[in-house]
Amino acid sequence: MSLLVIHCPLKPFAGSASKSEESLRADQFAWCLCENPAENPAVGLQGISSAEKMPYADEVLVLIPTLDVRLIETKVPLVKAKKLQQVLPSLVEEYLLADTDSVLVHALPPLPGQIGSQRTLAIIDRAWLYWLSQQLSTLLAPRIRFIPDCLLLSYAEADQTLPAHQFPEITIPSLAFKADENEIIYTWRKSEQVGLAWVEQIPSEQLPSMVENCNPVEWSWHWLMISAVAFSRRTDIAAASLNLLLAAPNAKNPPLKFNARWQSAQTKGINGLTNIYQSWVDKNLWVAPSRWTVYAICSIFIGFSLHAAWLSVDYWRWGRNLEMTAAQFLSPTSVALLAQNKTNASVTSTFIKQLTQEERRKGQTTDADFVPMAAKLQQLKIALGKETLQKITYDGYRIDFEFKPSAIPLGASEIIKKAELLGMMVIDLGNNRYRLEPYAGLGSNTKEASL
Repeated sequence: MSLLVIHCPLKPFAGSASKSEESLRADQFAWCLCENPAENPAVGLQGISSAEKMPYADEVLVLIPTLDVRLIETKVPLVKAKKLQQVLPSLVEEYLLADTDSVLVHALPPLPGQIGSQRTLAIIDRAWLYWLSQQLSTLLAPRIRFIPDCLLLSYAEADQTLPAHQFPEITIPSLAFKADENEIIYTWRKSEQVGLAWVEQIPSEQLPSMVENCNPVEWSWHWLMISAVAFSRRTDIAAASLNLLLAAPNAKNPPLKFNARWQSAQTKGINGLTNIYQSWVDKNLWVAPSRWTVYAICSIFIGFSLHAAWLSVDYWRWGRNLEMTAAQFLSPTSVALLAQNKTNASVTSTFIKQLTQEERRKGQTTDADFVPMAAKLQQLKIALGKETLQKITYDGYRIDFEFKPSAIPLGASEIIKKAELLGMMVIDLGNNRYRLEPYAGLGSNTKEASL
């Protein structure tokens, strides 16, 4: 995965920038491309041009001169990010000579092991950041972030393990300078997230006492690319989510801001970043689809469970309403028998027995009589291809029958299914015994009958 490092030009003094000067500065973006940072972070293709002439890269690291970014260490209230963004201008007001409306303030992510109230604030001119984002909006890159260039310098407590192990002959300086016409610009890294920059006249050789032990080195892609690759491969939160582009919540260049949304979460450096341009064999590409697949399966499972629960409740309500309706037509004798019955006979089955007895008293033939029940049993026996029954028992309402064990290769489920196809209800009593219910089982309870 390729890395493109861009060093932005200096911001012109207020009121001195004309249209021609802006056009000239648009072509002064110094850049360098590293094709394979994971194996060889050496200097590759480089140049000075506008964003339209820069090559494609998987990741872009934009370096804003520290002279144009003021970094302040201060205490901030422990509030939510949206509320913190509202109070940041009041926290830096004492450090500014101009109005806070002309600048953007961004709280850098807290350092690991440091208290959350101790933060570093980055202050940058609002118009200048918008101009930079507009100029770089045509970059052919899926990921981009802005950082002060001082963060690529070393400092006293810095961990320089990557350059020291892979490139022992290259030393990352803590103080760098760049000549600009009749002036020289010094940049110094003070700590993990704080750096300073100032301008000196070229004839002057006296440096401030705080950097008197530092050996100034001129900015060079030779060591800058080594440090840029080391920075982009850091996996800690502070380095991964540091992006000054996020300082402009209402930037005039939405595409560039959208390209930088990945900076708001933890990332894994160049070798571990996920994006839409990855190969389909990369397992990181399937993390999000797999997560949504799990969500979809869980939603379907929950939906079916809720539907089954609703059907169970609806079935119970239907049976309950049926019994309440049947209870209104029970005779006092049936009610007394139902109350004295020690079994779990249902109201519906008691009502059906009452109607059957009334029809028999009138001399009418019912479906629960022996002749209709025997005819049904004969029909079932023919359908099953059986010729003999070992035993049948008729109690006035239903027939219990039993096939000979040697003549019954079919299972209980197959016999019950065949009876259902014939419009009958057969209950398995166990031990090769079955029960044929009248009225196709109307009012019967399967669990009750099996007991």
